[in-house]
Amino acid sequence: MVYKAYFEQFQRDFKLFLKSRSEELTPEGNMVLTFIGRERPHPISDPCVVIIGMVLKDMVLEGLVEEAKLDSFNMPIYEPTIEEVRQVIEVEGSFILQTLKTIQMGFDAVIQEDVDNSVLNSKMRGEFISKSIRAVYEPLLSTEFGKDMMDELFSRFSKKVSQLMELETLEFTNVVISLTKLLKEGEK
Repeated sequence: MVYKAYFEQFQRDFKLFLKSRSEELTPEGNMVLTFIGRERPHPISDPCVVIIGMVLKDMVLEGLVEEAKLDSFNMPIYEPTIEEVRQVIEVEGSFILQTLKTIQMGFDAVIQEDVDNSVLNSKMRGEFISKSIRAVYEPLLSTEFGKDMMDELFSRFSKKVSQLMELETLEFTNVVISLTKLLKEGEK
């Protein structure tokens, strides 16, 4: 039920976004978008959310977070598949879809390639990733679990990411879209 509500909200929001951008673009103007998405239809595929969930469960077991708060919390984020994106673009009708694809990005992809990997161990990478993820998720999490818990939560997140990076490649999915505004009759 929550998933369906988030999907419907995504449809409304993305359709409005496209309509608004079509009013701003000149006829046959181009727009490129990129945002977090998912490749599989499974509703929770964002590894960041999964890892945050793991950390919060550990904190519940240790009595640091109330189980009822965790059980009632839903991360208000929707990451669409490319088919869902395509569907909204087609229904909205202002654009011709030029490119629609997904790209897998490593959690640490934003770390410059010219940095020597021997200098950046998994602990340092985990801390860097944790700071980036904290900038995105802290406002959502602090509202539910309290500002006082955030240092502990993201310290644990950093450690968990470091551990997992030793075992597997941590990636998220980016959706990349290239659109051209339709030339409507009478426009030039």
